[in-house]
Amino acid sequence: MIITLEEAKKIYPSVTQDDIDGIEIAIRELTNNPFQNRKARFHELRFGSEKTVIVNQEVEGIRKGDTIQISGSKWNDGLYVVSEVSGNEITFEEARFFTGINRQAFVTKIDYPADIVAGVKKLLKYDSKMADKVGLKSETVSRMSKTYYDQNSTEIVAGYPAAMMSFVNKYRLLKW
Repeated sequence: MIITLEEAKKIYPSVTQDDIDGIEIAIRELTNNPFQNRKARFHELRFGSEKTVIVNQEVEGIRKGDTIQISGSKWNDGLYVVSEVSGNEITFEEARFFTGINRQAFVTKIDYPADIVAGVKKLLKYDSKMADKVGLKSETVSRMSKTYYDQNSTEIVAGYPAAMMSFVNKYRLLKW
């Protein structure tokens, strides 16, 4: 995950985990970039229980709180947050794996750069300030007036103003 729910709630108290996950998915889709750290990759997985993955060697480079991506399995692909690492076993809180051995499956650590994290924090600040102002075109109270610019499809990216999402541009990869 890019940012924890606790960190996000400090910025925007009514944010949910689904909101954070949605921003993460949007960034990964917009950039076509999985942000994988291939130095922390392990092959030939054994799904020991609904919450554990056993790899064929000692787990190095992954610790509690890290996000990992499981790929190449039939049913267990996805992003998961590590709750514990012990020897060659990785445990997750929010997982429900189908058990069994999968020689084609592999685990890769996900690392988001600092400017992606900072950009997500800015998006959450924007949400906290603008959530109740959606659709407001003009407002006049006494001698004070507020007008927000129109947002059409060319000015919005993933539900945010295009200028606010520009921090992802340098991480865009070509789709093949």
